[in-house]
Amino acid sequence: MSTETPRVAVFGSAPISVPVFEAVRQQFVVVLAVISEEPRIRHGKTLVNPVQAWADSFGIPVANGATSSVASLVQLLRDADVDILFLLAYGKLLPPELLNAPHHGAINLHPSPLPWYRGAAPIERQIIDGCTKSAVSIIRMSPLLDRGELLAQQPFMIAPTDYRTDVEATIVRVGIPLSLAVISSMVTGTLTPLPQVGEGSYARKLRAEDELIDWSAGTTQIYNLVRALSPDPCASTWKGSDRLRIQRASPLPSEAALPTHAPCGTLALPSRRRAAVRCGDGWLELLEVQFPGKKVTPVADLLNGRLLVPGDILRPTPSR
Repeated sequence: MSTETPRVAVFGSAPISVPVFEAVRQQFVVVLAVISEEPRIRHGKTLVNPVQAWADSFGIPVANGATSSVASLVQLLRDADVDILFLLAYGKLLPPELLNAPHHGAINLHPSPLPWYRGAAPIERQIIDGCTKSAVSIIRMSPLLDRGELLAQQPFMIAPTDYRTDVEATIVRVGIPLSLAVISSMVTGTLTPLPQVGEGSYARKLRAEDELIDWSAGTTQIYNLVRALSPDPCASTWKGSDRLRIQRASPLPSEAALPTHAPCGTLALPSRRRAAVRCGDGWLELLEVQFPGKKVTPVADLLNGRLLVPGDILRPTPSR
């Protein structure tokens, strides 16, 4: 075992994991990648997990924690003489046997200012809540969800116009140097772990019903939902029997020349090529939307094709 080139096993299943894992690979030795995703089929073809695709491209062995036993994963870590287990967006809790298998333990990059927003959906929940201040936290993992000791924490800002992809890009930019520094310091023993202080909060996993827009809510609240869920699964609404996915939107100023007493969910036109929906306290302009089975389309094109018509009522449930 070399203290100059730590041997790392990476655990992750999401696209955000890939650029961070690649930075780790460039500086250290990645000897194993573990994903946690059941095989997915779309249009008769098996979809390749992004972390698996990245690992395969470099000849890194891949295991699947969704189909492998804990004992077999522990044996893989020991056989690979792993120094550090590094986890980012893995989606499953790890038992003590796995956390204790590497020589220097297991660490997790979590995209929130822990102890706030522990749980499965920290990025989405922060955007939904309108947070403007966040942080990348790296913790020494424990069997309890996101409650390990803090090894490093770097703040960053979330702009009011940032969508989830923008926030993820910032997390990658901030998280790469922080992760590399922590991995190096773990091997040299120069870290000073700190306890998490306070009760914090829990970022519950998003459910299908969380995606549906309640147009009686405030404009900012609905806009934050759109930002948090784009590009997938998307905040959505029903136009008759069609489920409409809202990819991009923007709150309109209060002085916009639109009816003030229209029912919530009413579609109106601020101008010939623009469409807005009445919310509980104002209007939200729709910029890009997607009908079932169609591509993401600018709203101006849908107005030209009369797929969106002034006076349409958008609802949280389908209607005929």
